[in-house]
Amino acid sequence: MDMKHGEVYTIPSDWDVGVSVPLIGTNYCHSNYRNVRSRADITVLAYVLRGEGTIRVDSIEHRPKEGDVFLLRKGSYHEVTALPDQEEYWTYLWFNIAGNSDDLLAAYQLKEKSLVPDAPLEGLFRKAFRLVRRGRQGSMEQVQEGVVLVLTEILIALSRLLKSRNQLLSDQAQGIKQYLDQLAEPFDSERFSRHMAMSYKQLNRVFKRETGFTVYGYLLSRRIGHAEMLLRDTSLSVSEIAFRLGYADPHYFSNLFKQKTGMTPTGFRLQGGHR
Repeated sequence: MDMKHGEVYTIPSDWDVGVSVPLIGTNYCHSNYRNVRSRADITVLAYVLRGEGTIRVDSIEHRPKEGDVFLLRKGSYHEVTALPDQEEYWTYLWFNIAGNSDDLLAAYQLKEKSLVPDAPLEGLFRKAFRLVRRGRQGSMEQVQEGVVLVLTEILIALSRLLKSRNQLLSDQAQGIKQYLDQLAEPFDSERFSRHMAMSYKQLNRVFKRETGFTVYGYLLSRRIGHAEMLLRDTSLSVSEIAFRLGYADPHYFSNLFKQKTGMTPTGFRLQGGHR
């Protein structure tokens, strides 16, 4: 039994740009649909037309439903699954985004967003499909350029929508997040406070108010997600992974991993990288 059906449009491009959209399409996902990319080399942007499914990006899971937009970042673990007890197809429009999508998403503060609920952007997504259908007999270079412009319109609209809901990070919270994202050594709260020129208590208050995470909770979630990726996609030992993530004691790291995932790192790897 097929897991999905739907139209797919290829948009070739020979022009040297930072970002392109090589494929767009519609997925009608059957109840057995499941798609996994262990370390995706593309970013996927999608708008849900009907039904509901599950997405997972690294360690974060969401259930996109009708009217939601979801984002699957390049370089992450992606898992997209239809709900097995759903009578109708889970249906969504999607763009595959190639090239330097990280910088594009970061420009609109969307790099860490996996789901934007209730985003009335179906018209913009369909605008790209109309461009492709009309342009199939003409220059595909012009079509590619037009679709990338529509993609930018969508990202601007998402950013504005999140800003109107006060869901974009302030410069202060963004600075905290950037520091934590780049940290590759053991976390030192005093050094962190000196770097940010604020008390650790103030930093925690600001960050939790805007993200829902404590500073340490966010850092731990990032590191566990990174650990899962390394366990899935590399042959590094558990000790090597622990050291890469800033943990000097592999046993401490293993216990922490089990507390957060319910499995030891070795058990996670033996199960093929699935909880």
